[in-house]
Amino acid sequence: MLFVWGKRSYGAVEKVDDVAVKTVFGHLWYLPLFPMASYYVNVKTDAAYQLHRINWRSVLCGYLRVWMPVLIALTLIANMNALSQGIGAGSVLFLMITTGALAASYVYDRKRVDPLDARLRMLMARHFGVALDPYACSVSPQVEIDAKMAAASSLPLDGAWYRAVLKDLFADRDSVELALLRARCERQDKALQQMVLEKLAAGAA
Repeated sequence: MLFVWGKRSYGAVEKVDDVAVKTVFGHLWYLPLFPMASYYVNVKTDAAYQLHRINWRSVLCGYLRVWMPVLIALTLIANMNALSQGIGAGSVLFLMITTGALAASYVYDRKRVDPLDARLRMLMARHFGVALDPYACSVSPQVEIDAKMAAASSLPLDGAWYRAVLKDLFADRDSVELALLRARCERQDKALQQMVLEKLAAGAA
């Protein structure tokens, strides 16, 4: 018997611009078995950026969007002989549940994209061409953000330039946006992350 196994991405969720979150699973015959890592994936170029932790919404949707159609097909095959007399109530209920779960994996995700996360990712797309949140990335883009700010500044930058910009009431829009993105690279600073979210909610960027 031929075994088809390996790694494959499933469960596209949280799509912003051209970038969605997907999870790579170990698969057998293209059926996802266990999640390995989640990525931001550009759906047009397939460029991928690993997240620092697994996205469990993507994992759930990865399972539902593959396994539910399989279970539906198996249920119909198992009841093929009974189709003329009508499928049993238990099978009908099972089909309703699996079909509902499959549909919900798409509908729920479209309605649950966090507006602050989407706004932050669009800032990253505006400045760097890819809609991702630096906070979620395994490899921080802080070097690229620092370099872009340094190129736009007439003064040398210190290591905490983004903190000063976020407190500056007269900072220009581009500087504030870059400061927000750079602050998101500091995952361990919870107070700073709260400040970023508050400024996004207030429409500061």
